[in-house]
Parts: sequence; structure tokens; C-alpha cells
Amino acid sequence: MQTQDLKLTIKNSIATLIFDRQDSKANTLSKSVLEQLETALNAIKTNRDIDLLLIKSAKEDMFIAGADITEILPMTNADEIYDYLLKVDSIFTALEHLPFPSVALIDGACMGGGLELALCCTYRLATSNKKTKLSFPEIKLGFFPGFGGTQRLPKLIGLINSLEMILQAKELNAEQAHKIGLVNEYFAQGYSEFRTEEFIQKVLNKKVKPKKTFRWMEYCNFTREFIFKKALKKLKQKVHPKYFGPYAALDVIHHTFKMPHPQGIVIEAQTFSEVAITKESKNLIELFLTSQELKKEYDNKHLKEKISQTAVVGSGTMGKGIIWLFSQYANDVRIKLRDMKQVQTLLNDVAKLYDFFVKTKKMSKKQVEFKLNHLSYTQEYQGFKLTHFALEAIVEDEKEKIKTYKNLEQCLSKKAILATNTSSLSIEMLSQHISNKANFLGVHFFNPVNKMPLVEVIPSSFTSKATLEKSFEFLRRCGKIPILVHDCAGFLVNRVLLPYINEAGYILQTGSSIEKIDATLKEFGMPMGAFELADVVGIDVGYKVATILEESYGERMKVCDILTYVHNDLKLLGEKSQKGFYVYSKKENKKVNHAVTKKVKSTKVVTTQDILDRALFIMVNEASRCLEEHIISHAAYLDFAMVAGTGFPAFKGGILKYADSVGIDYVIRKLEEFEKSHGNRFKPSSLLYQLQQENLTFYTGEKLWNS
Repeated sequence: MQTQDLKLTIKNSIATLIFDRQDSKANTLSKSVLEQLETALNAIKTNRDIDLLLIKSAKEDMFIAGADITEILPMTNADEIYDYLLKVDSIFTALEHLPFPSVALIDGACMGGGLELALCCTYRLATSNKKTKLSFPEIKLGFFPGFGGTQRLPKLIGLINSLEMILQAKELNAEQAHKIGLVNEYFAQGYSEFRTEEFIQKVLNKKVKPKKTFRWMEYCNFTREFIFKKALKKLKQKVHPKYFGPYAALDVIHHTFKMPHPQGIVIEAQTFSEVAITKESKNLIELFLTSQELKKEYDNKHLKEKISQTAVVGSGTMGKGIIWLFSQYANDVRIKLRDMKQVQTLLNDVAKLYDFFVKTKKMSKKQVEFKLNHLSYTQEYQGFKLTHFALEAIVEDEKEKIKTYKNLEQCLSKKAILATNTSSLSIEMLSQHISNKANFLGVHFFNPVNKMPLVEVIPSSFTSKATLEKSFEFLRRCGKIPILVHDCAGFLVNRVLLPYINEAGYILQTGSSIEKIDATLKEFGMPMGAFELADVVGIDVGYKVATILEESYGERMKVCDILTYVHNDLKLLGEKSQKGFYVYSKKENKKVNHAVTKKVKSTKVVTTQDILDRALFIMVNEASRCLEEHIISHAAYLDFAMVAGTGFPAFKGGILKYADSVGIDYVIRKLEEFEKSHGNRFKPSSLLYQLQQENLTFYTGEKLWNS
């Protein structure tokens, strides 16, 4: 039997069901695929010649990626979603209750609905393929496993392990999954056919021993309530209360843990239906789909020459992060230092960035040592002839950068790409000092490099397509999401973000407090307040970028007096020197630095709403200019960049999605009010007025800047 996306064969009493969704790189559980699965199960459940069902995939490095979220996105009726989920459960329950055992062979990604399907099988096998990952990533989309995952997973691997997987979207490799009992056996990919057949024979001969578990404490009311209480406390520390998905998931698991499946699945479906129709969930789904679209930019998997030999000039905070990143994905990393005495300190700092991998057992100490052996050092410009990709990450100083390029170009091959990690200087201007202009571009990482997924890629008018293709391929291989941004001072993210930090300074000068401003912005959903962010970035770095933006954009980006005072007079650096807008201590939580607030003399009260509107709408205004000037092509791309590059609350959908939600009319009205009382920096952009005149939003008005 063969349908469009499934192939069913029966040989020697073994039924084999192969998933291979047509016209797609991934197997997803669309409505059509689920209907085909139901048909296949109906065909075999009464076949007395079948002793076992084997489920596997024809896709390389892929079992099943999960449900088809493009079908979930347009669903806005809770009853429709509820009925759909119960229908899926009836199909999955039919798989679970087949009159013979079933085995899922997982070789590659097994995510979301794909893992829920595997949970319905009697046994699960996995290969130790590096691409084999088992996880429930639904939390990142604003909901949670809705095909029975909250019901089946805790019963299989226990409450604590399940909460980690569902609430934290924890990703497991084959070995980790085996350790907690999620898979029965794992083996090398090359032995897959033999080991699978061997396991099938053990099943048929009833020689598979159940994994012993010691989870009796989870069924004790006191212990179980303690686990849930601790999980809720951890959620509150890390997750904004308006990010509903994780809290709803915890509530479902809490109330259904001891329920029989039929009752528990109803509660799961009801709660999922309510959460999946929220605007927060829709925003998160759209951001995910945008990230998938971004992966198609300059997508050339058939490159004949790929980057493997790298070099980094600069060993500050950003330089170390980039060196760490390249050490994982490049064959070699050549590092230019000012002084060879820096080597040991640099090595120690880069090694610390690997600590998380060792603690979570994703890497062994030997594997880390192997990666660190990719590093080599030089005090002179020597040993760069084989370099494919050299990146400069020194101080944000035009003259120093130009001097570095001249030295680098002399020792690089003509094919080598030369990139700069500048956060604000014009790539076009810097390219004027480069001999091989076609191979020069901006590659702007965000701090901390080990956590921030976004990389802005900024070409000059001379940058070749081949340079972009090689750079995009390498950055994606490094696990980053590169986004094409056209050249201007500050590029995209810093150009939009710095006015936000600067405006917080203006609000402080008006008469509010550091505590109130930061608390208001965090309550909105920002991961940290504007002054906390300034301290983390480094006041020296922020001030330097702010002055460059003022030079480029004039009065509308004039640096506020308080930031100038903190940098020039108090000479504060922020968190790295233990003093900035806050004072930092290892023994105590940070405290407001009152040396800063002594400068504030105004006592005018600024309302919470005005703090929000001033800080956010000045970003909206600058973001609209970035669209107007074709710095970026799509509103959705800009929103993704602000979420991935600054931590703007994902459940809000991005700065432009937020503007659309409150209304363009309201944004313009408030900007006009602020312009009258605070000056030209709030003057609404031409694009905002165009959107208003044509009754469009940022997400419906792309014709205005892409025509």
C-alpha cells in the first residue's frame, strides 16, 4: 500500500511504515498525512499475518519534525482546534492499541508531534547520528504538546524529566534519551539495519526487559506538589506572565498527572485550544516561520569552496565569543594578539564558554580540548595565507580598523574574505580603504555571542554575491541566523535600539527614576531595563555607538546629557567594572548608583504609560525609517532581528507588530504629542503618515517600500 506521503509494506510478518512527505524537505504531520496514517493503521490492525510494525523515515537526518504549524496559524476557533486534537488522539490511540508491538526507528530530528507519535509506539530506537534530536519545542511557539504529549511523556520518563522537556524545550541526543528511558536502545547510524533487526527479534521473542524506574516519590502527594511548586517558581523567575504557554502546560500536567488518558487528553485539548488562538501564540508562530524564510537567503548548499580556515583579530569580549564560535565549526582559528602574554588568559576565557556544554554533558572535556587545539596564536601578521575568512573585532575606531585592514590584506590570499564586526561604522566608508573590495563585508555579531542567534550581514556596493553566499553558509553552519542588512550608521538593530536607551536617559532627566523606568520596561516584557542593558553592553561601547549615530543622524539622535555625564564625568563602564547606572556586588543584588541620579534635578512625574510610549515609539519611528530607506526589505525580518538581536519580547511579535497592535493612529498621535513637548526626535516618519493615509499597517503596507 502506498499513499502520497506514506509507504506501507509487509514482509515476513513485519509491517514497515515509511514517512516521506512529498515536496518537502521535512516530514510533518499535516492533516493529509494524518489521514493517510489513519488509513494505514486501519489496513493493518485486523491483519493477523502481522507480528510487528516498524515506523521509520525516508528523509535523511529526519524522523518527523512535528505538526504542520502553517495549518495551525490560521486556526482562530477554539472549538475547531479542540475537535481536531481529539481526532488526532483517536489516530494516535489506534497506533498505541495495535494488537501487536510497534517500534519507532528515530534517525535524525524527532520533534513535537513526531515525538508524540513515537511515544505511542511500544518501543523507540535511536541512532547516535549528530542530527538525532528528541524534543518538544512547542513552548517556543506559544503552546505545548497537544497530541497527547503531556499525558504520555510523564508516565514514561517521570515528572521531573518531562517538565524539563516540555517547559524548557530541552533537546536530547540519543544517549541522553536512552539514559532517561525515552528510547529503549541507541546505536551508530551505520549499524541501524542490523541493530533494528536484532531488536525486532528480541521483541518477537519477548526478550526486551522493561527499564526499571524509581519514581514512586512522584506519586506521593507531598513530593509531587513540591515538584510542581518548584517548577512554577522557576517559571516565574524566567518567563513573563503574559507568555501563557509554559504556565498552561504546567497547569495541565499538574491536574492530569494521575488521570486516566481519556480524561487527561480532554483537558490537554481544551487548554491547548485556548492557548493556541491567543495573539501571543500567533506572533510566535509567525516569528518561527520568518526564521525559516531567512534561512533561504543566499542559500547555496552546493558551494564548491566552503569556509573552514578562519582568523580573528581582536580578543576583547566580542573577539573571545567569536573565537569560541569559530573553534567549534572551523578547522582552524588563527588569532592575532597584541602580546603573546595574552594567550593563557584568552584560552581560559574561551574554555569557560564551553563549560555549559560540559555541565549538560553535550560535550566531554576531551572534546573541548580537541576544539581548543584548533586555536593558534601570533603577535605579528603571519600565518594567514591559508585563511578563508578573517574577521576584525577590535575597538570601534575608524583609524585603527583601517590600519588593521592594511596589515591583514598584505598577508591574506586574494580569495580570502575580510569581515568587520563593527557595530555602527559604515561598511561603504570602510570599504574605500580595502584593496579587494569584492571580498569585504560587515558581519556583526551580538553580545554575548554564545547566546545571541542573530548576525547582521552588511555588504558594501562592491561586495560580491560569492562572498555573501560563502559567509551566509558558514554562519548558518555555526548555528547562527544571518540577516541581510544594507549599509547605514548603526545598521539595523543598533540604529533602532540606541534611541530606546537614549530615550530612557531623557526620561530619567525629566524626573523619573532608574528603578521605575527599568521596572516598567521589564513589566512590558523586555528581558532587562534600558539602564540594565546599558550596563551589560558597556557604557563606553554604548556611548561610542551613540555618538556615531548622533554624527550621522543629527538632532534626532542627540546623546542625552545623563549618558554623557555618566561616561565623561563619572567615567563609569557598567557591569564589567562593577559600576554603571547600577552598582554590582557578588554578595548582593545590584543597587541603583545614586552618584548618577544626583545629576537629576527635575521632579516632573512621568506616567508609566508615557515611559512605555516614549521608549517604544521612538524605536517604531526609527524602524519605519529603516524600511523607508530600504535598510531591510520586510517588516517581519525587522521584527525578527529585534527579537533575536535585542530580546524584544517574542510574544509581542516584534516592535512593528506591536505598533500594528496598538494602531498606527495611536502611534502617530503620541509621537506628535511628544514632538511638541520634547522636540524633533519624535517627528513621525513619512512612512508612518503614508500608512495612516492609506489605512495600512506595517504588515499590510509593504508595497509602500518595496514597490
